[in-house]
Amino acid sequence: MRRLTWAATLAIILLLAISRAAAPLPAYADPLPEETKKLLEKSLSVVEIDREIGRIGTLKQETETKIGQSEQKLAEQEIAISAQREKAGRVLRAYYMGQKDFVLSALLNAGSLSELLRTWEMMDLLISSDRQVLNQYTDQYRLLKEGYVSLQQDKNELAAVEDNLVKQRERLLALQDEIDKALASSGDEAHLRQMMAELESYWKNVGLYEVRRNFRELTTAMQDLPKWIQEHPETMQTKGLKTKLTITDKQLNEFLRSRNPDFKQFNIRFEQDRMVLTGDNGDLQVTIGGHYSLQDEPENAIVFHVDSLNFNGLDLPDTTRADLEREFDLGFYPQKLIKFVKAQSVAIEPGRLIVELKVG
Repeated sequence: MRRLTWAATLAIILLLAISRAAAPLPAYADPLPEETKKLLEKSLSVVEIDREIGRIGTLKQETETKIGQSEQKLAEQEIAISAQREKAGRVLRAYYMGQKDFVLSALLNAGSLSELLRTWEMMDLLISSDRQVLNQYTDQYRLLKEGYVSLQQDKNELAAVEDNLVKQRERLLALQDEIDKALASSGDEAHLRQMMAELESYWKNVGLYEVRRNFRELTTAMQDLPKWIQEHPETMQTKGLKTKLTITDKQLNEFLRSRNPDFKQFNIRFEQDRMVLTGDNGDLQVTIGGHYSLQDEPENAIVFHVDSLNFNGLDLPDTTRADLEREFDLGFYPQKLIKFVKAQSVAIEPGRLIVELKVG
């Protein structure tokens, strides 16, 4: 259940980060002109897209290594299965050509009970051995087929990774070209470059680092949320096999602030079909917007999607939002709150979040 409000935790983390940061955030006495704001947004996007390119490059190397290891393993399996295939072939040929009919004949022509039992035991051992040979071949063949399927999936993933890498590099070059042209025509290139450098330094050396460090600390507080729900039965209404969980934004804010006084600088607001999270400590302002969706595969869960992320009035790119969703599990898994239940629907209404649950 603690994952249900991940977006809230992210905004709080950013607030905690600035309180511990050694470097102050660049501050401007007057509101930035729209053109300057767009330029800074593009500058920040370049930083984040460059970080995404680094992530994709690492993933590409890992996938290539995995493919190489898989190909070597499959080659070894091909050699092993070749020998096993020959053994299985000999067994099948023996039965097909009647080379083991003598065993059945001996069984039928046994002259005494003791002879019958000895023949039966020999026949059982022989058949068991043959069955083991055939089963080993079947298992090895199945593993080989699964290996080739997995290898093809890895190759498809590598192709997608390489395609994404090309697109992000093209995107980075296009943005950099736009920035260079804007700077050249600005008439104040030196000052703008200084602003961009300050913003980049703050985001790279303070923001991201502190976000990750403080997230670990904040998750401790969020682990208390299931217990808090159990202590507040008014949040759940049960009728038959169905349960409706309702959490208001006021309740959620009070819960967080009861765990840490720093959370007073933060506010969650439920709007129609949207959750908005804002934080402001005077130096740093964060606004996050997102929504929930229901999924059944690979398991029943309510997934949170970050639709927008604004940092001190500057919109961060989609790569940053996607990276956050990859790095942190934003899903709410109903069975971690109540066993044997599945989420049937999720809705955000003004002032409240509603999750419909059903047993089975």
